[in-house]
Amino acid sequence: MDDRNKDLFSEYAVTPDVFNESFYKSPALRDTYFRQLREMFLSQGIVRDLRRGEWEELLSNTIEPSNPLLDNLLKNLKGQGRFVPSDPALNYKPQNDRDWCDEALASNEKTSRENLPLHGIIVSEVIRKTYKRNPLVESVNRLSNCKWWSPGDRSNSIRLKRNINAYKKALMLILRRANSIMFVDPYIDPKLPRYDSFIQLLEAVGERSPKPYVEIHCKIRRSCGEAWDKEEMKIIFREKFKSVLKNFKKIEIFVWDNFHDRYLISNLGGILMSNGFDTSTDSARTTWARLGQSVLKDVVLEFDPMSSDRTLQFKFPIDKKETCCKTPSRKHPPPPRPAADRGGPQ
Repeated sequence: MDDRNKDLFSEYAVTPDVFNESFYKSPALRDTYFRQLREMFLSQGIVRDLRRGEWEELLSNTIEPSNPLLDNLLKNLKGQGRFVPSDPALNYKPQNDRDWCDEALASNEKTSRENLPLHGIIVSEVIRKTYKRNPLVESVNRLSNCKWWSPGDRSNSIRLKRNINAYKKALMLILRRANSIMFVDPYIDPKLPRYDSFIQLLEAVGERSPKPYVEIHCKIRRSCGEAWDKEEMKIIFREKFKSVLKNFKKIEIFVWDNFHDRYLISNLGGILMSNGFDTSTDSARTTWARLGQSVLKDVVLEFDPMSSDRTLQFKFPIDKKETCCKTPSRKHPPPPRPAADRGGPQ
């Protein structure tokens, strides 16, 4: 298996001619490839918006607006936050598809140094011939046989060591690209040694724009058996996480009556995590699995403040201002609503 297929989520670059209908032999063939792109992009992928919006602008001005499949794909990519802007990599503006492929390759070289490599670059058949020796580049009509694309070669689950470096590597794409993130683990407690490194996941988000919303969900009864005191909990969490507040629009804590399963939920997708975010000092391993879209929506609703599945005990923001707004619960996830848009007990 290609190492990139061990990742639960993937980032791709696509040259504009892939969406040009004149490059396909028939409308039926074109629509087959568009469906293939839609299935992968909207379930476990994101698309790099090269040169900070220049790629999307070109696409919007040149694509055929009468194709409902393509129109739906692009609207969903944008609506779900799956268009991710990247800084220009070349010192000139691309004029054709070959230039855009060079831009994608140069962009990948830059972001690979930040542990954010592209999983693949999708081009037209004409352009593929120029880059046939580069395994990162493949034409849209050959994706079914491409190792970094073929669903049959991809895994819905991974095994990894229970240490923070393994967690960061597996989650880097989500941490650096998602607009909203929910950390769901009943026993998250910054005072416990096994959760002491959890802050490194928040640090890995880095300073970026737009800043993401973050929610941390735990249960009222701590692992020691005692119930959290709300005021004490505020002090502990604020003290521990105050150094990373500048990276986020808001971090909010949700404390529930009881639950067991652990998840990471974002606007890009969700992961079921056997042991959650705690770490181990030995060589123990754990299993993570990507959630399907219907299950993801169900989990998001389960942890909505207005959920009928469980009872929210209280919540509070980790910020310098102890204010919070009440608004109706989310009804059409994902993505999760920003922390500031949540209702429920305070």
